[in-house]
Amino acid sequence: MPSKDPYLTRVNRALRDLGCAVAIEVAPSGKRLRLRSTMPLPDGSWKQQRISTPITYPAGLEQARKLAEELGRDIELHRMGLDPFPFERWFDDSQKSGGGKKGGEAEDGISGVQAIRRTEQWWIQQRRRGVSAPVSWATDYASPLKPLLSLEKIDLKVLTALVESKEVGSRNRRRASIATVAVARAIDLGPEAVQKLKDLGKGYTPQKDAAPRELPTDAVILEVIDALPADWQWVAGVCATYGTRPHEALMKAQVQPNGLVAIEGGKTGARQGLPLPKAWIDRWSLERRRLPGINLDRDHRTVGAQLGVALRRFGAPFQAYDLRHAWAVRAIHNPQISPSLAAKSLGHSLMVHTTLYQRWFDSASMASLVAQM
Repeated sequence: MPSKDPYLTRVNRALRDLGCAVAIEVAPSGKRLRLRSTMPLPDGSWKQQRISTPITYPAGLEQARKLAEELGRDIELHRMGLDPFPFERWFDDSQKSGGGKKGGEAEDGISGVQAIRRTEQWWIQQRRRGVSAPVSWATDYASPLKPLLSLEKIDLKVLTALVESKEVGSRNRRRASIATVAVARAIDLGPEAVQKLKDLGKGYTPQKDAAPRELPTDAVILEVIDALPADWQWVAGVCATYGTRPHEALMKAQVQPNGLVAIEGGKTGARQGLPLPKAWIDRWSLERRRLPGINLDRDHRTVGAQLGVALRRFGAPFQAYDLRHAWAVRAIHNPQISPSLAAKSLGHSLMVHTTLYQRWFDSASMASLVAQM
C-alpha cells in the first residue's frame, strides 16, 4: 500500500528531523501526492489542512519533498512573525505555483463509475470495517450516489446538484451530503469542496415525534416477555431492561455481576448500560446469557431484525425498538438519571437523545411543575 511505502516514510522522517512541520502523503486516488500540515487561516486561527498537488506518485517524491520544505519555511516564518503567510501561493493560485489545486477540480477527468469505485475503496480504508460494512456501504453511500453512475465526469458542480436535489432539512439530503463528501475526499476535490458539501447537508435532525406515539406499558412488556421462550426471553429482556439495540443484545451484550450491561463494540462503540428497573435482571435471569439458535455471523441489521420477527411470531403488540424507546422514557421520568447519563447508557449523543425524546422531556417537566403548584 502507498501509505506504507518505506521511502515515503524515510522522506517524512527526514522532514521532521529538519524541523519541517509538513508531511507528504498519497492522495486517496493513489496517483498524486499532497502535503499535510497545521496552517494559518486568514482569520488568524490555525487548522490542519491538506494541499493537493499535481505531482505524481511515486516518481515525484523528491519534487514533493522540496515543495514540503518550501511550505514548512513559509509556515515557520509566519509563526515567528517575520513574514505574512502567502495564502495566494498555496491556495488561490496553487496551480501556477506547484502547490494544491483549487477546490472543486478533480485531479483527472473521472466518470461516475470510477468515482464511486474509488470512494468505496477510500471508505473501506478509513477504518476497520466489520461484517456490516457491505450493508452500510449499500445503504448510506451506494444508494444516494446511484445517479452518478451514468455521468461521464464528476466534479463539485455535479456533487452539489445531487445534494441540492433533496429537500432541505430532510434525512435524504443529509445522507446525500455525507455520501458526496466521501466522494470529494476520495477523488481529492480539496477542503473547500468538502466543506461546501457538508454545509449543504446541515439542517436535518431526527423528528421530535420519532418515538412511538403509543409505547407499551411496563405491564404489557412484562406480560409479553414472561411468555417468551427462554432464549428469546433473554434477548428481549436485555433490550427492555437496558434499552439496547436488538443487534447489540444478540451479538454484543453481557450482563455483569454489578448489574450493568457491557456492550462490546456496538453501533456506537463499547459502553456500559444501566438497568431500569433493576428488578428485571432477576425476573428473567439476565445474568445468565442465553441466545436463540440463529445465525449470528451476518451484518447487524439482519441479525437485529430477528428479534422483531420473533416478537411478531409470539403475538407481541409492539415492535422490538419500542423496548428501547420505553427505556428512554422510563429514564426521563427517573430523577436519579440525568439526560447525559441516559444518552451515554443508550449509546448515542446528548443532542440526539434530547431531540429524539423532546416531547417526553416536555411532558415530564410539565408534570413536575404541576406537582409543585
